[in-house]
Amino acid sequence: MIVTVKHFEMLKRLEQGGLEKLEELTAEDLEILLHLRLAGLITEEEESFALTRSGLLILESLRTAENVNNLNFSDLYENYRLVGSRIISMLQIAERAQGRTDFNQEINKELEERGLARDGRLQPWAQAILEAYRSATIEFFVTPELAKSILGLPVGPARKNFLEPIPENHIFQLEAQRLLTFTLPEGEYYAFTGVGSQLWAALRTGLVPEVSISVTTLRDIIENKKTEALETLGAIDPQGNLTVPGKHLLMAAKLFFEPITVNPSIDLSGWNISVLRAVKASPVKTREGIEEFLAAQDIRDPFKIKQSLYRLEGFRLIASEPDGSYTLTPYGEELLALEDLSPVYAQAVMAITVTRTENMPPDDQWIKTAEEQGVIGNGFPSQKGRLLAEIASNIDRLPVVTREEMLVMRGIPLWRGVSEEEILSFYPENKRPQVLHGLRKLLASGLVDLLPGGLYVLTPAGEKIKQGLSAVPNGVDFPLTPHVWYVLLALREIGRFSPKGRKIRVRKEDYDKLEEKVKNLAPEIIGSALETARLCRYISGLDVLETGVNLLEGLDLLKNLKTNWEEIRIYA
Repeated sequence: MIVTVKHFEMLKRLEQGGLEKLEELTAEDLEILLHLRLAGLITEEEESFALTRSGLLILESLRTAENVNNLNFSDLYENYRLVGSRIISMLQIAERAQGRTDFNQEINKELEERGLARDGRLQPWAQAILEAYRSATIEFFVTPELAKSILGLPVGPARKNFLEPIPENHIFQLEAQRLLTFTLPEGEYYAFTGVGSQLWAALRTGLVPEVSISVTTLRDIIENKKTEALETLGAIDPQGNLTVPGKHLLMAAKLFFEPITVNPSIDLSGWNISVLRAVKASPVKTREGIEEFLAAQDIRDPFKIKQSLYRLEGFRLIASEPDGSYTLTPYGEELLALEDLSPVYAQAVMAITVTRTENMPPDDQWIKTAEEQGVIGNGFPSQKGRLLAEIASNIDRLPVVTREEMLVMRGIPLWRGVSEEEILSFYPENKRPQVLHGLRKLLASGLVDLLPGGLYVLTPAGEKIKQGLSAVPNGVDFPLTPHVWYVLLALREIGRFSPKGRKIRVRKEDYDKLEEKVKNLAPEIIGSALETARLCRYISGLDVLETGVNLLEGLDLLKNLKTNWEEIRIYA
């Protein structure tokens, strides 16, 4: 969505019936009307223009913001963005903070400048702008000229100076259609959105924009129609089969009608990588064998090795075997094949995955971290970055939660987001690096989400798992591990829900089935996992208690982090 001062003035003209003589409209007027139509704020019918409900909401909200706050938007330069992709994102984030805006000074400043916040809180009409954004029916219309501008840009995230050769009206068109967004809180970078990235990939791999691409084009490719327009574009071959650019255009179409709404990630420490390499190289691949192999390289810390094995299995980079050994998964093999494999923070990977959503941009700092860690470079995801984003978006996670991370989760309310500063304020200075490390692991596990501007919120899965961890006593180093998950999943499979309360009952005659269901763990490891589950009060005997049921429901919700995405294998 895009509403600058000149777009606001046009909305006022439309409300007052100021466009009766269409033949008197200038080329600039028609361009502004195009932006508003693409954003779903006006409609064109029988040679006339009218405000949509979203357009009227925007007009009334901005007018109220002016009047209540004694502002005059007409005094600003005509291309000043009153509402744009960044402002919409700021409003969405503030909404997750229960209307607070003072958790980030730059966000607060930007919203107050526009009369959308006061005294650190959103004004009521700011919510109306969000409603307008969510209810607007956006159009999709990419002309050959706009396609050429798209082709001239890196896919991003990239610094804004890459946009300088592009006509500003083309940037407005891209932003109106939710194909391009700008970072928060400073706006130092831009990125194509999910739809924009797939359209960019279609053009880069050979889509021929000889005709305009419209919503009809997108519907036709989804419905597998063999149209002349699709063949002219190069989206299908003469036999009607999808070409490589056609596959990207199809993904753009799918995301246009059903956007990605999650932001998965992965986090790898130096210890994680060392242990992953040891799983491949160690002659004895049990935990004890891996410890001995690493000790020969003067790497000694049984606790961190154990933790890393849990993490790697939770991220599906390694797998447990019945004899107590570990093997690499295909994704584990792919990671080790990278020449530049090195530690990476969850936020660096999120700088890529968040751009696949409809509008939410990365945080400026995420991109800087991604550049430092080799995840992004020259306006493109690196090969390492693309692989990490692919892994994050395709794995069935088994979240690992340590005692420290459980305590961090307990400090994030179910009902609102909290800033990093709020979380850290509960800890002494010397504990804060450990807390930040825990937050990164919770992000990668899909239990916590981080929004641009620094707001942490529990995910739906995180809310359930927080409930499931509520009875865990102090002193348990690893309340949740892949081994505990295997046991809980098996108990759900062999048990049945109790008619009284939220419990899963396992009959005594079915006890023997547990080891049959958990085929990848040795009996002694199953016994250890059962002991942990009982100590943490997830199970009683072999019955799964309500806390355990909450955990399993949270694990089911984590499947929503898997996203449908056509991989873009184009690098700088």
